[in-house]
Amino acid sequence: DAVLAQYSDHVLFSVVDTFQQVRTKERVDSILKRIDDRYLVIFSIISDDLRNYFHTLLEDRDILHLNVLEPMLETMSKFLGVHPEYKPGLLQIIDDRYYRRIDAIGYTVEHDDGRGYRIEEAELVLVGLSRSCKTPISMYIACNFGMKVVNIPIVPNERMKEQLLRRLSVVDSKIIFGFVMQPDELARAREERAQLLFPDDHGKGELHEYHDVREIRNELRFVRKLYADENWKTIDVTKRAIEEVAEEILRMLKLTTFKF
Repeated sequence: DAVLAQYSDHVLFSVVDTFQQVRTKERVDSILKRIDDRYLVIFSIISDDLRNYFHTLLEDRDILHLNVLEPMLETMSKFLGVHPEYKPGLLQIIDDRYYRRIDAIGYTVEHDDGRGYRIEEAELVLVGLSRSCKTPISMYIACNFGMKVVNIPIVPNERMKEQLLRRLSVVDSKIIFGFVMQPDELARAREERAQLLFPDDHGKGELHEYHDVREIRNELRFVRKLYADENWKTIDVTKRAIEEVAEEILRMLKLTTFKF
C-alpha cells in the first residue's frame, strides 16, 4: 500500500485479488487462468521449484511480475553467509508454536497448586508434597515445550486422597508423575518458606510440624504408597536442576525434547 500510494496522483490502480496458501502447481495453474498481461503479479512464494515454475509461466505469457522475497533473501544470504532453506510454511509453524506455548502457559498458571477446572485438558499432571518443586518445573515445561501442565499438592490424609483421586479420574494415569524429595532437603525448603511467611517468629510455632523432618518422613511414606497403589511414575527431585527433571519427564513420556 505504501508503494502504490506513491503513484496515486498519476495512475488509476486497484488490487484485483489476493491468493494465499499457494503451495502446489495445480494452485498456480488455477490462478493463471484468471490473469493476463494487463496485470502486475506480485508474489512471495518461498518454494524454489514452485517459484521457478510460476516465474516461467509468467514469462511465457509476458505478464510483468515481481517476487518480493528474492531481493530480501539475496541480501540476507550475503549478510549471513548461508543460503536459505526454501521451506514453505515455516512462518506458520513458528506462529502455531508461539500460540500453543502462550495457551500452555496460561493454562498452567490457571492450574497451579491445585487450582483450575479444566484438568481433563492436561497433557501432564505433577503431584507431590508441599515445596517439592512442582510449580517451577510445571512452568518450565509449559514455557519451553508448550505443554499444558497441572500441578496439585498432596495433603497426606485419606479424605484428601479420595478427593485427589476423583479429580484425577478424568486424565490418563500415564501422564501423572509423583514427586518425592529426601526428608532433610524437604524440611530445609519448608523451613525457608516458614521464615518468609513469619520473619519475626510470630506464628512460627504453628508451622513447626510443617518442617519437622519426622512428620515429613511420614508424609513421604504416605505419598510413596499412593504412587505405587495408583501406578504413577515417581521422580526424586532432590538437588536436581529443573531442566534435568523436565528432560526425564519428557523422556518417560517418550516426547521430543525440541523446544518451542
